[in-house]
Amino acid sequence: MKRISIIGFLFMLVLAGCDSFLDEKPQQSIDAEKALSTGENIRLVMNSAYVNTRNAFGQQLFHGAELLADNGEVYFQGTYLEPREYIGKYLVASSTWPQAAWQDLYKAIYISNQVLKHIEKVDETSRPQIEGEALFIRGLCYFELARFYAPAYDAGSQNTADAVPLVLETDEELYPARSTVAQVYSQARTDLETAASKLSEDENFFASRWAALGVLSRLYLVQELWAEAAQAASDVIGSGYFELSATPFEAFNHASNGPEDVFAFQQNNDENLGSENGTGNEGMSTFYASTNVTGRSDFAITETLFALYESDDLRAEIQVDLNEETSDEKDIKSLYYLGFGNSNDGGIFCAKWLNFANNMTFIRLAEMYLTRAEANFQNASTIGDTPLNDIKTIRERAGITTPESIDLDFIRKERIRELIFEGQRLHDYKRWEWPVGDLPPNSPRLVFPIPQRERDVNENLSQNEGY
Repeated sequence: MKRISIIGFLFMLVLAGCDSFLDEKPQQSIDAEKALSTGENIRLVMNSAYVNTRNAFGQQLFHGAELLADNGEVYFQGTYLEPREYIGKYLVASSTWPQAAWQDLYKAIYISNQVLKHIEKVDETSRPQIEGEALFIRGLCYFELARFYAPAYDAGSQNTADAVPLVLETDEELYPARSTVAQVYSQARTDLETAASKLSEDENFFASRWAALGVLSRLYLVQELWAEAAQAASDVIGSGYFELSATPFEAFNHASNGPEDVFAFQQNNDENLGSENGTGNEGMSTFYASTNVTGRSDFAITETLFALYESDDLRAEIQVDLNEETSDEKDIKSLYYLGFGNSNDGGIFCAKWLNFANNMTFIRLAEMYLTRAEANFQNASTIGDTPLNDIKTIRERAGITTPESIDLDFIRKERIRELIFEGQRLHDYKRWEWPVGDLPPNSPRLVFPIPQRERDVNENLSQNEGY
């Protein structure tokens, strides 16, 4: 059988740094022959899948979802080509960030497949959790691959358009063609639902049952499975494991999980690309921050963003008392602030991503309230609570009142106001069929290309329209 580049790499290379996700294991690699021989080593292998997945989001996918959806809220004043490609919506088949994300996600899938293949070597007590984690990572990766590299899912159609290759076995390395959008969504849903049945409820470092339900709530929204989306979100809200932070600002920038974090990718300064040790320069805070500690001041926030908010909304408060001489990163107390300590300072910057050493927020409790509100409104149901009460909960935290009557447009705009710059905007616009500037939501320019490097090796990979 022919071989495929997306999984045709040395297992040893995949495992290099596999334990960087954990501080408790000091070694940086593990011999390939021993990698899957014991439950302890399988745990280490599974850790590396988290690292690959985290890197895909923190270096390319969060940027892709926000900048491809940008309607003038961000002014990019840096020198990198990749953000300009996203903001300008002129990606090409050889664009490096979509290629890197593809490789990271498929590495995570490959590792997950290997773990599932050897799961019987894990002791019975630990086995359900590790198996659930492998299914969680694989399901999450396929969900994101379909959302970025394929036409948007259409709940009213057969979804026969090409998505991405489904690789579920690792015994043979093949040149697979792209599976359909329907097939990839089906696999992602199966993986995530099975993961939710196996993962622990009280896990707060690796994936938990609540993390799987959080991702499922996103998938159900795309598929317009309103009751399922509302129930998944309601289960997370009612779990008792999470609570909203006291203020919008306090929901972010935690070295360990905060009370609102349903799932966060664990990281520290030494292992995060974009860190001060020179290992890279593509992390979230590299572009968003402008402080005396971190940031290139590349993503300046414009007045277009603040027009989305009411005047007294805490989520749009700009801190203006910071200065070059005496201020420190720790003095930042608002979600937006005037930049300082950088040669490109003076603009307004977002404080959701302040430091390389903080965990990478992925699913917050606030999103679950917004998801439940939207799904219940669409379904004319009150699973868990009414849409009005859920929206009030979010807005009260932001210091603003809520009208006694709200519509779907209000709920959607509240979701944008709360979750902007957290990697959901492009996907929300597509499922709502909202245009991005003068582009319709189904524009090929809002879909990643299939990386040309992959197509050079695998002639069975078709290319997306426009590339």
